[in-house]
This record gives sequence, C-alpha cells and structure tokens, in this order.
Amino acid sequence: MSVSFRTEMLIQAPPAAVMEAMTDLDAWPRWMPALVRVEKLTEGPFDLETRWRETRKVFGREASEVFHVTEFEPPGRLGLWVNGAEGTTGKGEYRFLYLLEPAGEGTTRVTLEGEANMPGLAARVLGFLFRGMLRKGTERDLAALRSWLEG
Repeated sequence: MSVSFRTEMLIQAPPAAVMEAMTDLDAWPRWMPALVRVEKLTEGPFDLETRWRETRKVFGREASEVFHVTEFEPPGRLGLWVNGAEGTTGKGEYRFLYLLEPAGEGTTRVTLEGEANMPGLAARVLGFLFRGMLRKGTERDLAALRSWLEG
C-alpha cells in the first residue's frame, strides 16, 4: 500500500537559514517535538549520503528510524529516504522531498512531498488514517521549525 501527501508552510526566514536549521542535527533537540535523540551515523558535514538514526516518542514508546540523504542541493532541495527494515517498524519505505523557495522578502515557502509504502492488509485497510498521521506529524515538525526560526 502506498500513500502520498503534500503540505506547504511559509517561514519568515530566508531559504539558506531554513536549510541550515533543517540540516543541523545537533540543534534538533532544541526545537523538534517528541525527539528523544538523534545519532549521526556518517562522518563529516551534512551532505549527500549523510545518514542518522532518529528516535522519537510515539504513542508513549520510543521508535527509531534511519534516514538517508538522497538529494541535497542547498538551499532549495533536500530528499530523504527511510528503509523501515532498519528501524523499529521493521518494514516499509518512506520518501520525503523538501523544496524551499523564496516567497517574498526574507520568507521561504517549504513544500514537503511525502510517500510511504507499507506492506500488508492492515496497511491497505488503514491507509487513509496512516496518511493523515504522517502528514500531521510532518506538519507539526515544520511548525516547530518555523517557531524556532521566527522565535
């Protein structure tokens, strides 16, 4: 079962500042909701093929996923891939594409296109609920990023 979603948000900061905040893994605990910890799995600066393990509190439990950077064209484009087999769920695949574009003086339009592929009958039956949960979670993260940058 594959579900996709798209969301947009305006942030009162230039694209370079938004991209910098999105890729500063060390700063995430200061603004990202439900984040328990983030562990960088590759050496060097954030770049194409950077990987990290992100652990969050989900429904009262800790859940971890490993993120892979698949596209990185600052300040306008960031692509991420998650192989669920490397995380708590043990299955599925997720793709996220963040597009950042100027939207007026000192403002950035962040567009997020997401897709999740989950195997199994339950995923097919509950797909519409899963899409809503995934979209709401990513919107919550973008709103927290906006608050952090506009703070």
